[in-house]
Amino acid sequence: MKPMKPMKTTKPRTDASQGIPCFECEEGTLVPTLCDHQVEVAGGKVLTIPEVPMLVCDQCGDRVTGDEGNARINAFLDKALNAISPEEVQQFLAKYGLTQKEAAQITGYGEKNISRWASGRARPSESVSNILRLLLSDEEAFERLRRKDFSSRPKVSYPREHRQPDANEKKVLSAIDYPRLVEMELVQATASPKEKRSEVCKLTKSGDLNELEVHMTRRWQQIAAFKDTRQKFNPVSAGLWSYIGEQRAASIATEPYDRKKLHKAVKSLRELTQHPLADVADQARDILAKAGVALVFVPIMKDCALRGSTRLLTPSKALIIHGLKFRSLSQFWIILFHEIAHLLLHIKSPKDVFTDYEDQDQDEREQNADRWAYDTLASLDRELEFRSKYPKPTIWQLESYAAEIKVHPAIAAEVFNKRAGEDVISYAYLKKKKLFPQLSEIERKALMTSAST
Repeated sequence: MKPMKPMKTTKPRTDASQGIPCFECEEGTLVPTLCDHQVEVAGGKVLTIPEVPMLVCDQCGDRVTGDEGNARINAFLDKALNAISPEEVQQFLAKYGLTQKEAAQITGYGEKNISRWASGRARPSESVSNILRLLLSDEEAFERLRRKDFSSRPKVSYPREHRQPDANEKKVLSAIDYPRLVEMELVQATASPKEKRSEVCKLTKSGDLNELEVHMTRRWQQIAAFKDTRQKFNPVSAGLWSYIGEQRAASIATEPYDRKKLHKAVKSLRELTQHPLADVADQARDILAKAGVALVFVPIMKDCALRGSTRLLTPSKALIIHGLKFRSLSQFWIILFHEIAHLLLHIKSPKDVFTDYEDQDQDEREQNADRWAYDTLASLDRELEFRSKYPKPTIWQLESYAAEIKVHPAIAAEVFNKRAGEDVISYAYLKKKKLFPQLSEIERKALMTSAST
C-alpha cells in the first residue's frame, strides 16, 4: 500500500505539540492538523481516509503522521479492506499446529509474509484474507490444500463407507455415550450398530471409528481438565466431550483473550453467585466472553470422568467447558472458578496442558486451582475469623457470614466443609432449609440448549 500526498487540510488543532520545528526545512513549525489522506492499495485502487491527525509544517507543507495518525489509517484500512487480523492468523497457525514456514509451504504466500501478518507488521489483501479465513473455518478445504488435491471429485462424506463396525470399532462405539448424544440432538436415535457408526462418524467428520479413536485420544491430550481419578475413564469419551465443547465454542464471539481482564472479571462473577443460577448463567458467559473466554456447557458422558476443562484454543481465545456434573449451585461455581484458576495460574499458551496425572489429589496444579477457587469465593482469613467465633455455625450465623462476604450460603458452607475436611455444616439440613439449591432437569437442559445456540 503506497501513501499519497494529502488532499486537503482542514483547520489546525491547537495542543501541546505546537512549537515543534520542522525537521525538513528547519524554518517552519509543525502544526497539529486534520488532513484527508490518500493510500494506494493492491490493484492501483486509491482510498481516501478523512481527517487523519498529522503534524504539518506551516512553511514547506511537510507532514509527520505520528502514532495517532497511523492508528487512524490502520483502523480505516482494516475495515475498508476486510483484512484478517494478526489474532486470526495466529489462530490459523495454532489450529493446524503449523510453523510459519509450514504455513508458507502449504499456502504459497511466503514465510516473510506469514510472519508479518501474524505480528501485525503488514496487512494482507482482502483476497488473501478471505482465503485464510476460509482455510481457518473449513478443515476439509485446508486438508485438500495441504495434499494439493484439486480434483473435482465430490465432497468427502463421512463415514467413507456405511457398514457394520469391525471388532475394534465395536469397542470404540461402546465407549461412546450414544444416548447422551441423542439427548443433545447431535445424532439420530437408533439401535442399529451400523447406523450408530455412521451417525458418530458424521458428527465428528471421521472416515471410520478407528480414525475417530486416534483423533479423540489426541484431542483429550490437548486440554487441562478437572479429572475425577476415582471414576472409570476412557480417552475416547473424554475426547468426544471436549470436541463437542470446542465445536460449540466456535460459534461464541469473544473479545481477544486478556488475562488481566479475566482477573478483573472474577469480581463480577463472584457477585453473581448470590443469585439463582438459571437467572445469571447468561451473564456469566457474557462476562467471560469480554475477557476472551468462551464458556460452554456439555453434559457429562459415560466414562468421561471430567467435570470441567479449559485450554487456550488460540492466543486470542480461551475455552472453559463445564459439565454440570453436580447440579448444585455451589459446585457449579467452585468448578467454574477452578477452571478460571488454571487459566490465571498455569496456562499461558495453547501448548500448556496437563492431563497425565494419576491421582488428582496429589497433583500440585489441581491443588493450587482448588485453593485459588476456595480463597476467591470465600477468603481464608475471613473464614478463620468466622470459624474462631462459630466452630459449628448455625444456619442463621452461616447466612449472616455469607451475606458479609457476598456469596451464596451454599458456597460458604461447602468451602467451610472442604477446608475442615468434614461436613461440619450438614448438607441435608441446608437442603431442608432451602439453602442448598440444585438445578432442576428443566434448568439443566435450558443451560445446555442456550450453550449450543
